Amino acid sequence: MKRLLLILAHAFLSIATANENALDFTQPPLEASHVFEWWDDGIITPEEAEEIFSRLEEGNYAEACLLAEVYAQEPCTTTNPSQSKKRKNAQEAPTIVPHGRLSWKSQYDSDGHLKKHREELQLQFYYFKLRLGSQELLSYRRDGFEADFGQISTLEFHSHVPLDTLWGTMILYPIGKFKLRAFLDTAKTFHVHASFKPNRENEFAATFWKFTDANVIALQTRTALGQISTWYQFGQAHPLIKIQLQSDKKRLSWKTTAYLHGVSFPRGINLSKGIAENWLWASQTLTLKWPETQNTVISAKARVLSPIATDTISARFKMSLASGPARLRPSLSATCIEAHENCSQTEWKGAIESAWEPYSFSIGARYRHTSNSKPPKIEFGTSYRPSRRALAQLTLALPETNPAKGISVQNEIHLDNEWLGCELVFAFKKTKKQPFRPNFAHIQAEVKF
Repeated sequence: MKRLLLILAHAFLSIATANENALDFTQPPLEASHVFEWWDDGIITPEEAEEIFSRLEEGNYAEACLLAEVYAQEPCTTTNPSQSKKRKNAQEAPTIVPHGRLSWKSQYDSDGHLKKHREELQLQFYYFKLRLGSQELLSYRRDGFEADFGQISTLEFHSHVPLDTLWGTMILYPIGKFKLRAFLDTAKTFHVHASFKPNRENEFAATFWKFTDANVIALQTRTALGQISTWYQFGQAHPLIKIQLQSDKKRLSWKTTAYLHGVSFPRGINLSKGIAENWLWASQTLTLKWPETQNTVISAKARVLSPIATDTISARFKMSLASGPARLRPSLSATCIEAHENCSQTEWKGAIESAWEPYSFSIGARYRHTSNSKPPKIEFGTSYRPSRRALAQLTLALPETNPAKGISVQNEIHLDNEWLGCELVFAFKKTKKQPFRPNFAHIQAEVKF
């Protein structure tokens, strides 16, 4: 298997490098390999990992990043690449020559069984776009006008809050600084929507939803500081509120994320399980930066979860420090796993990274202090990135320091050029009782035409 990976890497890395100016199809900002690593390290639970994977598969990268930042307390850009791609396409001259991509994604478990798979065909011609497979949708985009027919999802609704995918027809018509939208699905659910955008940074929107057994009103505000959305179903005691605010300055940056809702939430909303089970689901990040002093960065992160079923509050805190040049940059982080248990469980992680383009190397140790602490986990990593479209990476981990007790290896290859894109992630694990065997695999292939 390793020999096959090396052959694939050498065969395609040069192709990806040669096509540096190739068409750049949308790529998620959060890699599946990161989610698998957090899962394997015990940073996130299997249920939390599935929530993140579900949003990635939907193409809702902003929500996937939000989940990753709260569950794993790791940085992740919340810019949705599909939105920037739409803006780029809006500036390109339309062509009647059909072009698009055919993609296939799959995950395999430790027994080599196909756990899940997803196929999709995207075809663009003139101002039309056809999607078949995971989503059946025909779209038309021209000069701000939008029309959709088929399975309409959160992205087509331009919703800040994740929604159910509905089969129907939707039309959006721009009038100056206003946008008017109407939607009707096969179950006779309909909505009317109006938004006002006085300038590039601010937008205010209101939507009225009429379901067969419920009426819902949604308000959405976007400013330079972020977005706030409120959904209220008539007759319910509490609305659902989603808050995402952030500021990024030279010295100081901060980010606030929160979901608040009652025992029940409005119809049409598709919340992740962890968010639905907590009436308060929030995180706060504060980062201090000194670019002129070895690019020193200090960050503090906190997350708060308050389950609906109990009166308890779960709080987790993390402090991290990184400083030094790219050639030799050490970092250190400390995490209080559960504040209401007086931080009886803490996790410490130290690492040193060294970048010598196109290569990078890292070594780190992770230690979780509990009443039954195990030896620290040691990690070694190396990567080769000849261009922004190609990456080969190898990570070796010793879960209990001693190689005789266990070893895990993760291989990654990422390639992207004008006709082919692929992401291969293979993980192998050896324990004291079992020889080397596959742990998981994630394969994504994309043919562009």
